[in-house]
Amino acid sequence: MSGEPELTESETQCTNEIKALFHRWAEEGDLDDQDIVQCAVRAANEYYEDDVIDFDSEIDLDDLDDE
Repeated sequence: MSGEPELTESETQCTNEIKALFHRWAEEGDLDDQDIVQCAVRAANEYYEDDVIDFDSEIDLDDLDDE
């Protein structure tokens, strides 16, 4: 074991989707691995630095209260 805590189902799904995006760019793009990682870091920094994040969730939060 790597000593890292086990991921939740949501964390695993998110990780897999990000890895799929990296794989697609590695296979189809003209960037090398380091460039792809730098783009991902830049995108994450820009996304989380925004004051207002416009996001339409597919999850109805009212339904979660009923569980």
